[in-house]
Amino acid sequence: MIVIICDATKEIGYGHLKRCLVLASFYRQLSVSVTFLMRHDSKIIKDILSSEKMGLVVRSNHKKALSYLDKNKIQIKLVIIDHYEVGPDIEEEIFKMFPVLVIDDLCRPHWCNLLVDQTFKRDKCQYDKKLYYPLTRTLLGIEFTLIDPIYETVRSNGDQSNILITFGATDPENRALQLLEILENKMSKKDVVFHLPLSSLSPCLDEVKKFICQSKMDIRLYQDLSDLSLLYEKSGIAIGAPGTSLLERIYCGLINITVVVAQNQEEVGQKFSDQGMTLHFGGIHNLDFSKLIKTLEHLIDSQSYRKELQKKTLGLVDGKGALRIIKKSIPLIDSIKLRSAKKNDLKVLCQWQQNKGARQHFKNTAIPSKQEHQIWFGHVLSSKDIVLMIIEWNNKPIGYIRLNIQLKKNEISILIIPEFQGFGFAKAGLKKIVDDNSQDYIAFVKPENKASIQLFKSVGFQHIGKGEYILNAVS
Repeated sequence: MIVIICDATKEIGYGHLKRCLVLASFYRQLSVSVTFLMRHDSKIIKDILSSEKMGLVVRSNHKKALSYLDKNKIQIKLVIIDHYEVGPDIEEEIFKMFPVLVIDDLCRPHWCNLLVDQTFKRDKCQYDKKLYYPLTRTLLGIEFTLIDPIYETVRSNGDQSNILITFGATDPENRALQLLEILENKMSKKDVVFHLPLSSLSPCLDEVKKFICQSKMDIRLYQDLSDLSLLYEKSGIAIGAPGTSLLERIYCGLINITVVVAQNQEEVGQKFSDQGMTLHFGGIHNLDFSKLIKTLEHLIDSQSYRKELQKKTLGLVDGKGALRIIKKSIPLIDSIKLRSAKKNDLKVLCQWQQNKGARQHFKNTAIPSKQEHQIWFGHVLSSKDIVLMIIEWNNKPIGYIRLNIQLKKNEISILIIPEFQGFGFAKAGLKKIVDDNSQDYIAFVKPENKASIQLFKSVGFQHIGKGEYILNAVS
């Protein structure tokens, strides 16, 4: 089990929960159970976690959270902390019991095995003397942005007449309304639509509804959206805080005007602005109203200006940050294990062979019948020239490595079941084989199987032509 410590309330919003859910969904794909340990709950939170098949435990304070972790330490493999109020004193207590992954963006001191900070242009030196465990690995910068896979195919249609206003799901300080009030006089004469998503937990919901009813602008309110895909596709321009969701908006191709509503956002907003990627207006309390309106009007009217801004952010966020983090965290949960195949592996191996596409890159692509597979498996177990190793992770068989011994060279092949592909398990399994056994190896890979070619090259195999790749023993 993985335990994630975070909170989501109308005061702090849902940003921490959202980015933790991105990681949690990958762990669930890997058949690892996930429990969120929070100080508060609500019907919305319960519904979200229930729909994602995540557990929820509520403890009123962090000391009680420590007690829960201690009582369940046999089951827990990893603790993830994404919480500004959990400091190094609490982290150290957790670190004594479990591997710890911390998500941060404030450059605070930490006790952890793995630190993730997706802040744009974050530098390792900013954490100097703040990481108390000497072997802490840092995953810093925009390549580790936690983007929900749901946005993988979502792209803005570039319609500048549709403008997204977003200051968080709950917007506790009513920033969206303050901004709309600023825009009212000038933008009511423009042919534009403002789209405003808000949670029903927002303390300013009623006030926003009242303003919309009286406003001359076309403002459309969306309550309790599970994600912002619809609005990202519909809108060409976004006005919002330079927080976590800014990276989503950049990924989906929106042009961004940023307004700071929290102290820790200023650095981020300024860095993007310095690179010409966003239009940054500083804190909401010091807004230059006239400049903001002129900038927005220019964006709406000038296609060339919009294209210039889009070019600078194109490809900046690739959406693979969560996968990179998962790959680095997998060894903290459990290490890859290899064991010899046994008679009782027959059924699961047969199932793997029946999976769609499992044999598409094999020499013999035909799917064997159960009888044919049983005969083959019996031959493998009795042969002195074939070694079949089952790959296990977290007490689950996830694939196999087969060695055919030919003239002092081992012909090697590997299979990882679909739900575990892409997480680095194949590379870990191959490295374990070749590192533990100093022998010569050969692999036959079809030219169209790009993933396998990259895999074998990554552990040192050399291409010698005709689809053959070799790795010679170190003498």
